[in-house]
Amino acid sequence: MKKTLPIIVIILIVIGLGVWWRFDAPQVDTENIGNELEKIDLVRLETPRPNQVIKSPLIVRGEARGYWFFEASFPIYLTNWDGLIIAQDIATAKGDPVTGELNWMTENFVPFEATLTFESDKDAYSNKGTLVLRKDNPSGLPEHDDALEIPIVFEEVDESDDSGILPFNSGVSGTVSLGPICPVMREGDDSCADRSFQTTVQVMRKNDIKNSLFASVETDNDGWYRFALPPDEYTLQPIGGKPFPSCGSTDVIIEPDKMIEVNLSCDTGIR
Repeated sequence: MKKTLPIIVIILIVIGLGVWWRFDAPQVDTENIGNELEKIDLVRLETPRPNQVIKSPLIVRGEARGYWFFEASFPIYLTNWDGLIIAQDIATAKGDPVTGELNWMTENFVPFEATLTFESDKDAYSNKGTLVLRKDNPSGLPEHDDALEIPIVFEEVDESDDSGILPFNSGVSGTVSLGPICPVMREGDDSCADRSFQTTVQVMRKNDIKNSLFASVETDNDGWYRFALPPDEYTLQPIGGKPFPSCGSTDVIIEPDKMIEVNLSCDTGIR
């Protein structure tokens, strides 16, 4: 008994220290840095860094593997707290700092640079956002998609500053419908009316020679979608099936300070 008593005391002390550490020791918060560690062997950011406070214009610099580029460039986006794109640019490969030679057709790291300009919103719900560096994917196949995403913080805006709003107060919204539902339409038969379609709607800029994805959104239960977009010409493309539903593309022109309505439709193939 005398021999086991010290052992029991030691065990109780260890248990007590564990309980104290669990409840009284300082807790360390883990900072969200996006997926930077996951993509560190593909693309590396020099600036900005995760959770850095940024303002416009934002200079983005870093290096990426040669296969992250296509024709020496890849798309880059800045989104607000709600996931809406507020700025975009094309990151371009830079030549060797010593020789000036540009070679992006390599598996080695290649330096790049881009500049994003955006408008701040003093009334925004949150000053947090996301910087997205998307791998250029000329094939358009989803299995070849990849992206680095890091959180950023927008610089606080002076209340006396009457600069523009964020996100853009222009864009497009509407619904996506699916039809026909019945082989033969009968007058007054609502069961054969076109139905709302839950799918993904993609936006591409028409003046982008690569026709790369600008933004995408999931429709809700009523098939409703909405994009806040800077003024430009775009193509809207609902995602259908193979071969049906078949969804055609629609070209739109976004003008400053205007939100337009465009309803999209997909064909079930029922005849």
